[in-house]
Amino acid sequence: MPEVMDYMISPYPIRIVDPKVESSRLKLKSVRIGQAGHLPGRTLFRSGVVFEHWALVYIVSGGGIYTENGGKEQQVREGSLFFFRPGCSYSFGPPPGGSWDEYYINFAGSRVTEWIETGLITEGSVCQANTVEGLSASFDKVLALMDTGAPGDADRAALLLEAMLLECSLHIKGSSRPGQADAMPHIREALNACIYGQADLAEIAAGLHISMSTLRRTVRRSSGYPLHEYIHRLKMAEAKHLLLNTSLQVQEISGMLHYTDPFYFSRLFKKYMGSSPQNCRIEV
Repeated sequence: MPEVMDYMISPYPIRIVDPKVESSRLKLKSVRIGQAGHLPGRTLFRSGVVFEHWALVYIVSGGGIYTENGGKEQQVREGSLFFFRPGCSYSFGPPPGGSWDEYYINFAGSRVTEWIETGLITEGSVCQANTVEGLSASFDKVLALMDTGAPGDADRAALLLEAMLLECSLHIKGSSRPGQADAMPHIREALNACIYGQADLAEIAAGLHISMSTLRRTVRRSSGYPLHEYIHRLKMAEAKHLLLNTSLQVQEISGMLHYTDPFYFSRLFKKYMGSSPQNCRIEV
């Protein structure tokens, strides 16, 4: 892999690999790695930079700062890992006279949405990845695969990136923003209180001082289900309780749980509970 000198970035040789494969030749269509690089001894500080694609950044040694959209200044040190997301403004880098050793990978694709929802990507925060073994070697492997120019190797690099994100998410503690990890019990309580009605999700989010996107992401990360499905499952669990412990008719239960169409209610019940409402009583 070629090394180049750019004294504006670092006094040491740096490695930068640009995509060498047309996207039409890739088998993995949902994620694609763009530019990747290793910048040992980086001295360059950048202010107000807006990126077009997502990027994963890992700091092997050294330190500095990172801010997103002019927010709180976060400290970067050895083992720090953070992301750049498209359309946001970033100021980052080592202090005057300082440096850090940086790996980065740019990426894009529809699969990124799933990575966000399942917690593989942490937005706007610096995490510590010191406990993740072999992370530098994995970045080097991605660089080597991307450098070959072979479509299969580009696909392998994308799969390796996903594996790296998974490994980091399993090791990093407190990877979500402050308060998010503790929000789920309150979210669950608020949604349970709305079982016999139509949940006002915007009102619930506002009451918990979180955004709608955070509400959806927290539920998905905690339960494994999208928000709308999680609500249906809560209602179906209550429906099963009513079927087994009361003499209420299916149509009555459907209305109580705010399903105006009993047939739609029955389809949802069978989907999530494994049997029809009628059979639920018979099978006990």
